[in-house]
Amino acid sequence: MLKILQLTDLHILPHAGDTLLGVDTEYYFAQVLNAAFAQHGAFDLLLLTGDLGQDPAPDSYQRIARHLNRYATPCLCLPGNHDDWSLMQIELNVGKSSCRKHWVFPDWQIIGLNSQKPGCPGGYLTGEELDFLDRTLATCALPALLAVHHHCLASGSPWMDSMMIENGEELLRIAEKYPQVKAITCGHLHQEMEKRHRSIQIISAPASCFQFKPGATEFELDIRPPGYRVFELYSDGRLITACYRIDAEQPELRLDLNSY
Repeated sequence: MLKILQLTDLHILPHAGDTLLGVDTEYYFAQVLNAAFAQHGAFDLLLLTGDLGQDPAPDSYQRIARHLNRYATPCLCLPGNHDDWSLMQIELNVGKSSCRKHWVFPDWQIIGLNSQKPGCPGGYLTGEELDFLDRTLATCALPALLAVHHHCLASGSPWMDSMMIENGEELLRIAEKYPQVKAITCGHLHQEMEKRHRSIQIISAPASCFQFKPGATEFELDIRPPGYRVFELYSDGRLITACYRIDAEQPELRLDLNSY
């Protein structure tokens, strides 16, 4: 059995101690990491599914790398709409962290996709990304977990659903061609989502910083605490997953603000 930890939407700021919506995002990233390893033990892979930096700078990613390198766990780092992908590939290809997009284990494969559309909060998968996915699945029949930042199915939050993957139907069209695709997991939503497209689970993870209100028609924060998702991947192709929250009330969260 493989055990995989998904963390997403870190929004680490340019300087240590900086806050976003009142929250020290780096502090909560460290708390979520610590809680996940304390509760579940060692993981085989850590998935970081985007928005790792907020107004990213080299030091943002270097500080992320230092936190990750406290754990002897390989890490796959994907970009979100707030990230600098070129900078990530410099600063997060160190130690156990990596921006490589295909991890192959004896019984499973993990495929990362870049849904970043530069200068836009929404997502898009280029022809190159879609071709990479198609080729990878065509040449490797192992059960597959796909990871991407933006969501490809509507979440039920109208303002977030205006920032989906524009061509998400193309992602689903390719995925459904290959029966080995078991799930697609994403970030971006700052909330949990569990849906299904035919035989494929479509899921998201809570953010490691602050959460968005499910079902909201416009920007609205939620008081639920930061969290993470854990996957258990079995040799017979079964996938079991659940989200967990840390014990934190975040009284500093600025619920009166309407953007970030």
